[in-house]
Amino acid sequence: MKATRTGSRTSLRGAPAGTAVDYGRLPQHVGYLLRLAQLRVWEDFYARLAPTGITPSLFSALILVERNPGLQQSRLGEALGVARSGAMTMVDRLERLGLVERRTDPRDRRAYGLFLTPEGQRRMAEFTARVAEHDRHVTGALTPAEHQTLMQLLQKFIGPARNGGAVHSAAEDDPLPSRHKPAAGTAR
Repeated sequence: MKATRTGSRTSLRGAPAGTAVDYGRLPQHVGYLLRLAQLRVWEDFYARLAPTGITPSLFSALILVERNPGLQQSRLGEALGVARSGAMTMVDRLERLGLVERRTDPRDRRAYGLFLTPEGQRRMAEFTARVAEHDRHVTGALTPAEHQTLMQLLQKFIGPARNGGAVHSAAEDDPLPSRHKPAAGTAR
């Protein structure tokens, strides 16, 4: 049978409409379930924050700039695991929204430090409240103990580089440390 798309429905040609899809082993794969969870989380995030223009990546960038005034754009990209061009695009967007400003770094005039603008500082309370409500909504089916267990398991899964809010080096901040090649003559 061949899958065809008609409007917003996917059906199997030759199968009666409404036939259940056999997902086989997919629900047993961590990546598949994480992706479904990510889609659910992002859908709710966008629904709650769309009027503000803030996306999950922009909110993450705002938190890092708020917590690290003067953070260089390249370091922001490293911490978020995005390329320099991606970090530049995020900062450009945050500047257009009037939330972040670049200032010349007094230690390195070629570099810029990132700071929340007064508007950015004022709006962080709104963004944080909306995201907290979003978090409560997407985890609403969990008991407090299940929520705590989920958070612990996710932190364990992603590894120590992202656990506990500790300060890390650039390589440790990368969510995909496998992207970093070991120095010549060193083993992983």
